[in-house]
Amino acid sequence: MFLKRLYSEPPGLFRSGKSEHPFTIVFKEGINFIFGKKDNVSDSKDSLNGLGKSTLADLIDFCLLADFNKKNSRLYKEKARLEGHTIVLEFEANGIQYILKRNSKNARKVVFGKLDEESEMDLKDAKIKLFHLFFHNPEYEGVLDDKWYRSLMSFFLKIHKKNKKGDFSDPINFLTANNRPSELNQYHFFLMGIDNKLLCKNFELQKDVKERNTAIKQVKRLVEKNYNLSINQVDTQLSKLKNEVKKIKIAIEAFKLAEQYKDIEDKLNEFTGEIKRLSEQNFWMNKKIHSYRESYQLNDTLSNYRIKNIEKLYGEINSHLKGVVSKSLKDAVSFRKRLAQSREEFLKEEMQELESYIRNNEGKIQDLDTQRQKLFSFLQSKEAFSDLTEAFYYLGEREKELSDLEGKIKTFRDLQAEKVDYDAKDAHLKQDVITFLDEIKDEIDAFEKLFSEVYNYIYPENQSSGFSITPNYGVNKVDINISFDKDESKGWNKGRTLVYDIAIMLNAIREGIQMPRFLLHDGIFDGMDKAQFVALYHFIQNNNQLGYKLQYIVTMIEEGELKSNFGETDELTVDKITETAIAILTPSQPFWNSA
Repeated sequence: MFLKRLYSEPPGLFRSGKSEHPFTIVFKEGINFIFGKKDNVSDSKDSLNGLGKSTLADLIDFCLLADFNKKNSRLYKEKARLEGHTIVLEFEANGIQYILKRNSKNARKVVFGKLDEESEMDLKDAKIKLFHLFFHNPEYEGVLDDKWYRSLMSFFLKIHKKNKKGDFSDPINFLTANNRPSELNQYHFFLMGIDNKLLCKNFELQKDVKERNTAIKQVKRLVEKNYNLSINQVDTQLSKLKNEVKKIKIAIEAFKLAEQYKDIEDKLNEFTGEIKRLSEQNFWMNKKIHSYRESYQLNDTLSNYRIKNIEKLYGEINSHLKGVVSKSLKDAVSFRKRLAQSREEFLKEEMQELESYIRNNEGKIQDLDTQRQKLFSFLQSKEAFSDLTEAFYYLGEREKELSDLEGKIKTFRDLQAEKVDYDAKDAHLKQDVITFLDEIKDEIDAFEKLFSEVYNYIYPENQSSGFSITPNYGVNKVDINISFDKDESKGWNKGRTLVYDIAIMLNAIREGIQMPRFLLHDGIFDGMDKAQFVALYHFIQNNNQLGYKLQYIVTMIEEGELKSNFGETDELTVDKITETAIAILTPSQPFWNSA
């Protein structure tokens, strides 16, 4: 994907400074200078800041669907100037010409499509279409998500933001300081053409972990704030609340009972008296049962031994009399047995009836005692609640507190259980990443070789640089390391970004990875040794001649050091840059056209 032209409809909103196309920015292969220069060499007091170099870059970004809001304060401040104009970007992708139009008044809509076949669509749909056009690669083994469009595009558009600290200080963090390496690593692996599935899996896991940890902190904070106790004290508080709710319910039942009676104390006395009467009645019935049981258990029959002695006595007097007496004795014994059995059956029936009365009395005693306890509770509750309405209100408050606290502690424990599960997944993923890095060692070495090629060309006097991908045993799982001499130097830190970005672009071109073929660096050479830019210029020109075609768009200003350092090459004199630049901005002819 190459940029072709940038202009406004109607034309004239901004100027290029080129007489052949004054109101159109025309892009080309190789180096594309956005150049700020003085009107006259003698104008030493004229500032070259604020000419609109970064604003031009903002408009490219705007056409490639950057957010249009206060976060992009430089362009958003020009909202009034932009009204009435549409910004148009023409570009080429896969040999086909495309056009994209967008205006500030309705920035959520764009016109997009092949040249002369464009149509209006929502910003969201346009992002999906551009993602597939710029980045879709069916041969890529890793994860590629159309929601990544703007994140990936930000790699190719590194624009200096006003009041933003740390520009170009870290080549890996090409978004903002708020984006964690666990997110950025998945993008970098895609840009290098390396399978990023494990890193995408790690990013999703770390998002879940962060959300869970945040939720745990919120629950703990709410408990501490609302209940003034630590999470470890919740169970004790829950037990107290449950007991309090139970007592209030008893008190309410007592109130309800009390409404049926006018004199609670008289009723208590009545219950107590009735319990006493029934208890005494049961006592005497138990005594009677005991007597009955002893009575029928007495042995009221003649023993065989006594009968035989009587028979023997009468037999000695008269043998005939012995027989008569023996028969009478047997009849008497039989009668007494029947009499005793009948008496026993009668007593048992009496005992069963008494036991039934006793059980009935015991049930009455239990019911009376329960009612008596409720009345006692009512009398006690009169000290806590003035009426039933107050009792119900207090019950509602306690039950609400109990329910809320139970819900929070359940949520907390569920989150803690998830934490254990996440920790196990994280440990397993760490081992998988270590194994994976060993498996792709050849791919990493190949990119490191290309990185060194770029570095050695741009920094020929230095040999101490390094690119590596190593395991990270924390949340990121991998570290992408880019080391230079003098890492603390602002210029050298920009150099790390420069070398890495160029290496990514060349790797994509040489390996046929689908992604944009342009790279925009705004202000990257401020504070850098211009000798490095001379080397970069030749490096890009050489690669274009070899067929590795790319567009490198760079903002630059004319300063004393530019003239002195660039004077060593005929190709990079101020006049030569002015001649080849795609935009020339001066204090008298800045980017915005006020005419």
